[in-house]
Amino acid sequence: MRRPSNAILFIAAGFYLALGGLAGYTTVNAIVILLLGIDRYRFDRARLSVVLIAVSILVLLINQFALFAVVVLVSLGTYYFRSRPPAFGTYVNKHRLLLNMRLDEQSWVLHSMSFWHALGEIRMDMSLAVPEDKETTIVLQGLVGDVDLIIPEDYGLQVEASVLVGQIGFKQSKEGGMFHRLSWRSPDYDQREQRLKLQMFYLVGDIKIRTI
Repeated sequence: MRRPSNAILFIAAGFYLALGGLAGYTTVNAIVILLLGIDRYRFDRARLSVVLIAVSILVLLINQFALFAVVVLVSLGTYYFRSRPPAFGTYVNKHRLLLNMRLDEQSWVLHSMSFWHALGEIRMDMSLAVPEDKETTIVLQGLVGDVDLIIPEDYGLQVEASVLVGQIGFKQSKEGGMFHRLSWRSPDYDQREQRLKLQMFYLVGDIKIRTI
């Protein structure tokens, strides 16, 4: 019974040594602390979680500034490529260092939007939303993101999501680890009265998409 857990431990240790040799152990330790801080913040929202995240990001900035700058520039470049305004209707395009978006407690207007952020937490309940147009596009992209979306079953849905490190949960399935990508489209998307396109891309992310 111990063999699978031992195998995972040995593999993790191998990755740790390999990445430490390439990027430096200070950098690898900062990434581990960042992931632990994000995971804890999802459950308890404690101040310690915020401190861990802030300290790990600061260490990464100091030790790997050039690499960090390259990642930010590439992320922003791909964001600008993807965040194209629709031909009609309201469109919001914003950039934030920190983003905390909560649209899950009262009714709100759903329209096309694009957000780039370094660190963010996003909660959207589309069942509470009043759609402005027949088809809505939402682009969410950044370095670290915790995203939780609730989508009505009668929506036509098209999803493109990817995380370098983290997990993506869609309906009843969830996959975690590294290099995860989700591409899905409702079979009758074009025939649905209300349609939603989701595009989400994160370096470190926890994405949950639920339908009700």
